[in-house]
Amino acid sequence: MKRAVLAIFSLTLPLLAQTTSSQTEPPHRVTKLFVLKYADPERLFNSVRIFPDTQMIPNKEMHTLSVSGNSTQMPAIEDAINRLDVPASAPKNIDLTVYLIVGGEAEGTIPKDLDPVVSQLKNAFPFKGYRLMDLLTLRTRTGQRASTQSSGGAIDINGRPVPVETSFRINSASTTPDGNTVRLDGMSANSKVPYDTGGGVSFRNLGLDTDIDIKEGQKVVVGRLGIERNQALFLVLTAHIVQ
Repeated sequence: MKRAVLAIFSLTLPLLAQTTSSQTEPPHRVTKLFVLKYADPERLFNSVRIFPDTQMIPNKEMHTLSVSGNSTQMPAIEDAINRLDVPASAPKNIDLTVYLIVGGEAEGTIPKDLDPVVSQLKNAFPFKGYRLMDLLTLRTRTGQRASTQSSGGAIDINGRPVPVETSFRINSASTTPDGNTVRLDGMSANSKVPYDTGGGVSFRNLGLDTDIDIKEGQKVVVGRLGIERNQALFLVLTAHIVQ
C-alpha cells in the first residue's frame, strides 16, 4: 500500500511542475488584426496607443488596425477597441447667447430674464447699477468651430456713446450623453473698449480665454473684464441644445 501511494505521489510531481511552469511562463508577443465597423482607424490609433510596449498600424483604406503587443495586454486592448468602435452620435445644433453687461454708477435697462444674474452680481460686486450693453447670438454644431462679432454696444465717454467692438469664438462644442451639459473648448471673447484719456478717447482690448461647462439653459457669469475703476464688463453665457 505504501508503495502504491509513493508511486501515485511520484507521478503527480511532474504534473505539479508543469502547472507551476505554465503559471510563471513569461508573456509572449502576439499580433491581432482588428477590422473596424465604425471608428476611423487613425483616430482609434491615437486613442489606444497609450498601452506600453505595443505597435499599432492603422490602415484607412482597409479600415483595419493591426496591433502587436504583450499577450497579457491584448484582452484590455481588445476591450478598449470594442468600446470605441461604435456608431458616432449625430451632431447636434447648439444655440449660444452672449450677454455683455456693464456694471457702473448708474442703473440701466436689463431684460427681465437677466434679473437673477443681476441680483447675483449685486451681491458679489459693489457697483450701483447694471445695464445690458450688447447681445451676441451664435448657432453651432457639435465638433465644429464657430465665431461671431458685433459693434452694437457702446460706452459713455463724457456724455457721448462710443461703440464697443466685440468678437466671440469657440474651437468646438460638445454635449454630455444625458444632454444636460454643453462643453465649450477654446472659448474666446474679446472686446475693444473705449476709455477717457483726459484729453480724448483711446481703446483697450479686454479678452477672456477659457474652457467651460454650462448646464443646458442656465445663464452663467463667465468672467469680469475691468474697464475703469468704477466700471466693469461682465460676460454672461447661456446654451440651448436644439433637438
